[in-house]
Amino acid sequence: EAPLKYCSTDIDVSRPVESQWPEILAVLKTANFHHIGSEEMAEFPLTDCFVATVNGTVRAVGGYRILSDTEAKTTLLAADPEFAHLGLGKMLQTTRLDHLRAIGIRRVTTNTDDPRVARWLQRRFGFKPTGETVAKVADFGRAEADAWISLAVDWND
Repeated sequence: EAPLKYCSTDIDVSRPVESQWPEILAVLKTANFHHIGSEEMAEFPLTDCFVATVNGTVRAVGGYRILSDTEAKTTLLAADPEFAHLGLGKMLQTTRLDHLRAIGIRRVTTNTDDPRVARWLQRRFGFKPTGETVAKVADFGRAEADAWISLAVDWND
């Protein structure tokens, strides 16, 4: 009989540091989001993102962009598929939305090229479709999708 194996996983969500760029890009590459500097994602400042590390290695990343005193946009959210079962995307989404709300943001928009992700955002985080789609202008995200689905959540309570 094979011995039982136990897995100890240390997960941390934090702001990234410059030395983590190679790990961040490796995670973004798993979702074809690594073309930073392209027309789809001109920049991805580390000051505007969070990372989830598993046992010290970046395994997920999620960014945002402040648009005004009350509006923001979530940007790239990607997790290493080998670690998808840990809920890293949910952790990062929760962290960045909590941060945005804490600094006074009242409306958050986002785009996704995956209808499954759109449903997840609606079900878990209260996003609603805006009815708009945005045509892709470069190879980014899912190759079979040619447009981004726009969603938004309002916190004007």
